[in-house]
Amino acid sequence: MSTFCAIDDNALIGLIRSAQKRIVFIAPGLHKKVAEALGKRFQEVDKLDVTVVIDPDEEVCRIGYGEEEGLRLVNEYANKNFIGLRSQPGLRVGVLLVDEQTLIWSPTPRSVEAPPSSDAQQESLFVATPAPSPNGLMLGSNPAQQLAKAVAAEGSNSNPNDAEIGKSAVTPEQVQHTLDELKKNPPIDVDLARVTRVFSTKLQFVEFEVKGAKLSTTQLSVPSKLLNADAKGELQDLIQSRLRAFADLKGEEVEVPAYVNGEPALDKAQKPIMEKVSEASLQRLRNDIEKRYLYDITGFGRLIAKDEKGDFEARVNAYKTQVLAHSEGLRKLIEQQANQIIDEAVDLVMERAKRSGAGKLPDPNQIREALHKGLMKAKEDVPTIKLVFKDVTYEQTQSKDFRQRLENSLPATKRKQLGNWSEHFDAARESSDASSEKGSS
Repeated sequence: MSTFCAIDDNALIGLIRSAQKRIVFIAPGLHKKVAEALGKRFQEVDKLDVTVVIDPDEEVCRIGYGEEEGLRLVNEYANKNFIGLRSQPGLRVGVLLVDEQTLIWSPTPRSVEAPPSSDAQQESLFVATPAPSPNGLMLGSNPAQQLAKAVAAEGSNSNPNDAEIGKSAVTPEQVQHTLDELKKNPPIDVDLARVTRVFSTKLQFVEFEVKGAKLSTTQLSVPSKLLNADAKGELQDLIQSRLRAFADLKGEEVEVPAYVNGEPALDKAQKPIMEKVSEASLQRLRNDIEKRYLYDITGFGRLIAKDEKGDFEARVNAYKTQVLAHSEGLRKLIEQQANQIIDEAVDLVMERAKRSGAGKLPDPNQIREALHKGLMKAKEDVPTIKLVFKDVTYEQTQSKDFRQRLENSLPATKRKQLGNWSEHFDAARESSDASSEKGSS
């Protein structure tokens, strides 16, 4: 039997399935496959003793010791079979007792690294094949003697060549190489790494950009020589000639699907309820969404609290649906009124040319053709809404300016939710017991 072994979900599942009399599972959390295997054994509580101790805190899932689905499943299986799950906050070691076998392993924080593979052990923990990346110990009845032999400990009269691990020496060159690499790329300070994780799990940057939603501000280009007949010489080419042909559409209302808190509004027959919106009312809706969910951090961007991200996305999707429906309605209106819009614009240009006293009036057909091209382009342009989320970076958490501006921008409720993230420590905070002992010595 190999003492040092690679423990992943498959290894745990294999042991759980082999249990005949008892299972004692102790770990920070569970991943889905392990929870399913454990849950199936819950159904055999009449002939199998089952004990489960976990840390139900959300940080377990954030760090990667378990996952949300695993926690949900094991709780569901336990409730169905009247098994009580036991809680141990801060638990960070894994222990699995299956009948007379004892497995102790170090759970992998999967947000940082991938777990080792147990495949090299031929799907069994009892084959004497040393694991390439051991993170667990399979212990027998005499663990002290077993461990001494497994590492060929000094004084154990074991042959170093028979050791499972530690057969090669750490060389000065290896140490120097590691130190050189750390100097080039220093590790993140532990406290700041925690701060980064707090920011990344509770706050995100968001880019919310809307283009082409204000058709009323679209301008139609007219060749300068046609619109500015009264301008002389080179000045004529320097004057930009544009007409705001759709200004009257700002208040034009169009029927679109109605929403309530980001959810489609339906009548008693479950058919969509319609409401009328205009450019102005859609702009107010966008402003309300941004004001409610986004926090402006001057010089850095806008942040959103992750616990409100789902509601925010739902409201943005509802807003997008209404913007596109409104835009489609206006384009149909433009198509119906195209000739009228062009006729009015041509009349305006010609009247201006007459009043200018220009000797030669512009060609109305040329004006009409230029306006028609601009009108078709405006009709084809569809509004676009861009929504991108980005995590807070380590460098930003180091910035006192960023942290201070964040402190000033967030409401009190969000600052409380983040916790005391702005405090710095030179090392990990000492426990109250250790501090009192040091003070009394």
